Amino acid sequence: MSLFYDLPKPILRVALDWEVDAIDPPASFGGWNTGRVVQQVFESLFEDDLEDESSVPTRLVPALATSVEISSDGLQYLFRLRDGVRFHDGSRFDAKAVRFNVERMWNPQAPQYSPVAADYNRIGLEVLKSVEVLDPLSILMTLKEPFPEFLRYMTQEDAPGAHVYLSPEALKTHGNSGIADHAPGTGPFRFDSRFSTRFGSGVRLIGNDDYWGGTPRLGGIEFKPYPKSEDRYEALLNSEVDLAYGLEGADLDELTRRGFVVVDGQVPYVWYFIFNMRDPILCDVRVRRAIAHAVDRDALCNDIFRGHTDAASGMLPPASPAFDATYRFPYKYDPECARQLLKEAGVGPDWRLHIMSAKAGAGHSVRICDYLAKSLEAIGYGAEIVWTEDWISYCHQWRSGLPDGVGVSQMSWGMSCDIWLDQVLHSRNSSPFGFNAGYYSSLTVDNLMDKAKRTQDDHQRGQLYRQANVQIMADLPVLPMLNLRRGNVAYHPRVKAFRNPSQDWHSFKNVWIDLNI
Repeated sequence: MSLFYDLPKPILRVALDWEVDAIDPPASFGGWNTGRVVQQVFESLFEDDLEDESSVPTRLVPALATSVEISSDGLQYLFRLRDGVRFHDGSRFDAKAVRFNVERMWNPQAPQYSPVAADYNRIGLEVLKSVEVLDPLSILMTLKEPFPEFLRYMTQEDAPGAHVYLSPEALKTHGNSGIADHAPGTGPFRFDSRFSTRFGSGVRLIGNDDYWGGTPRLGGIEFKPYPKSEDRYEALLNSEVDLAYGLEGADLDELTRRGFVVVDGQVPYVWYFIFNMRDPILCDVRVRRAIAHAVDRDALCNDIFRGHTDAASGMLPPASPAFDATYRFPYKYDPECARQLLKEAGVGPDWRLHIMSAKAGAGHSVRICDYLAKSLEAIGYGAEIVWTEDWISYCHQWRSGLPDGVGVSQMSWGMSCDIWLDQVLHSRNSSPFGFNAGYYSSLTVDNLMDKAKRTQDDHQRGQLYRQANVQIMADLPVLPMLNLRRGNVAYHPRVKAFRNPSQDWHSFKNVWIDLNI
């Protein structure tokens, strides 16, 4: 029986743009909608400081670990664990629990091994050589080669997957196939139930009174799906929800006039198109560059997104460590240049670009895809959009790679961890073995990213990722469209102590509601 409505404390109601995936974070791929829920329930050894609104990128702080000692060669990480932490089912968090969870994502010989969790967390754990329990509160992880982003990758919720910790007792009871929505974490809130809404399944969390970081001030949280931004907007206005995600492009000035709080700031978020590098026409770089010249991204920002977005300069998003604010996208809006390039490439006027995307849950994907199609029509060509209704289904479809006949797919993603560039564009991560969905392959880019991954000096590593981004933009296997500037979150003034770090998810552990407002 749900305890949700017996709680005396206020409930925070949150609008998401799609349903939450099955809650088994290491093995889920539901995007930031899922990650925003997971963040409240599960924790890693280190986390983003989500109370810090000034650090760009986010500052890393101990969570389930109290400290880490890193060897001078960057190969050994000795974690000291927090004492007295319990999972939501009452079982103890300790070094054995850490090893059990890591082996689920890394060791094919372990009985709890999950091929899905291993696949989704491969980027973060593929360099791991061994995991040793030294004592109940000390664990040593040894790497095969330096990976200085090891800690930062731990913080990436739904990357997909998540390097967070579940109760081993629950995993033993339910198994990998049954643990979804039955996975006790250690966070300030715990899963209560799913419930029906007019737009699909919602998720209820309840406060964890035994949380090691202090009892949360909220009794619980309701996450409710609203696939259309106008419905999220109205839900906020009508007090159906207290806080809403993804209102970029809505009338945020009107919300402000009505007293709502509209959040702005840098977040590691980029909308982009992935070209199918196996397509016989799009494999010609002139065609890809023509499409880039055909799209007025500034007009898209100003006319459709009301100035709440910026045209993306590349594939390193703002608030990522290697983001370069001085770098400029090399393809200005030039329809005549686009026509000339297509003519030089021998593309006839009957050619149509086939676009694959989801109708909801991807942050205004409909508007962006329609805009690309109209931009091509304006230069005498055409486009056909193949839609998937369900965002989670689309994610899994997209993960398998672009099929023959599809020219581009749309995605909105990004990380505060630079190895994201590797995750989506390194040739070894080509779908279906990774998230390079368009099958891009460049020895130059691969070498730059391989070197960056091992480079311990932060400045040198950032320069290598920037060089890789420049080469990627020259090759143009992807077309970056927009970065988010304003409207990621908006909320009613009765919501207090909300903090907006440079991240795509937030912590609600210190949030409270003033019922007098």
